[in-house]
Amino acid sequence: MKLKLSEILILAAGAGFLIIWIAEYMRTSFAESYWLLMLFLGCLLAFQFTKNRRLEREKAVSPTIKQMVETRKKKKK
Repeated sequence: MKLKLSEILILAAGAGFLIIWIAEYMRTSFAESYWLLMLFLGCLLAFQFTKNRRLEREKAVSPTIKQMVETRKKKKK
């Protein structure tokens, strides 16, 4: 699985927010560190969104082998 730079940066930011949230949760209460957890989840959802959008774009651009065989058969006729 090959990731783009933007996907790697979003994933790294999410991991960073998770680590900071764990440290902050140990220092304070859950209510005071909740915003860091939400930033982590936001990064996770953004990563999923960008990855799925890229995969759909690549799927639409690259034809499958079956489609390539069908187009070759049509050209021969």
